[in-house]
Amino acid sequence: MPVSITFNVDADLLKKCAEILGEPVTVDRDGTGDVEIVATKYSLNANTRIIQSIYASLDNLNLKDIPPHVKVCNNPGAFADSAAEQAFALILPSIKRVFYHNLRTHKRIFKKEPVQTLKGKTLGIMGYGEVGSRIARIARAFQMNVIAFNRKQKEDPNVDQFAASAARLIAQSDIMVICLPLTNQTRGLVNSDALNMFNGSMIVNISKAEVINKPDIFWYLKRFPEKVYATDVWWSEPAIVDEVPENCIFTPHEGSEVPGDFNEAVMKACRNARRILDGIDENIIDPTEYYKLQ
Repeated sequence: MPVSITFNVDADLLKKCAEILGEPVTVDRDGTGDVEIVATKYSLNANTRIIQSIYASLDNLNLKDIPPHVKVCNNPGAFADSAAEQAFALILPSIKRVFYHNLRTHKRIFKKEPVQTLKGKTLGIMGYGEVGSRIARIARAFQMNVIAFNRKQKEDPNVDQFAASAARLIAQSDIMVICLPLTNQTRGLVNSDALNMFNGSMIVNISKAEVINKPDIFWYLKRFPEKVYATDVWWSEPAIVDEVPENCIFTPHEGSEVPGDFNEAVMKACRNARRILDGIDENIIDPTEYYKLQ
């Protein structure tokens, strides 16, 4: 069964993909294979049976026209370690006031001032998949309390409590990290109503910008200048068309820009496609959760 990879990969990675799949694999942007390994685009043809993304979230694909017989699969865990690290790369400079003190010491002002600690604080993880579980593991090293919210709860020694609702998690978190995929249900989930329930000091977004209602978070940051919104994603990226609030820490979607992670994500996607070819249906999503967003 021919497999198409619809983006550029080098010869070494292409060979590894062929070994994993046990099928002929070509780089083919037109997606003429029965199985397509995709990043940001796919092409339907008469032979298409499986569309396998290299990403965990599929909002970047227009899934409106997928026929029922085609299996569409995401790639949970892809880039998870680097995304979890990025969350704490955003958290720690705020908690320790790194930017503020760096500017002052460069001006030759050496003055100690109180900073916060993560120890004993409650970290709320909104969306407890592969990324969320890695964030919880790191939080434990900082001796944080961890609560999580997910549609499907699972036993995890790194979680003190699974919140009964998103509202409960928001209300109980000192720091809230958003790890949700962007679907019909999660778009704009964090809006003014949710923000009014948040009593913590910091919201971190390493998932998709559109999970946050932009006018509402801008209003919130202006109203509460002591609060911090730290994000690795932006609504119009790569264009920055808004005035970024001063109490917003913003990085250019670099959580997945770690050398080697891309190749591992591609091979992970190939392993999942191989399982499906073997009759083991894993990580198959319902396109209707996404296509109405287009």
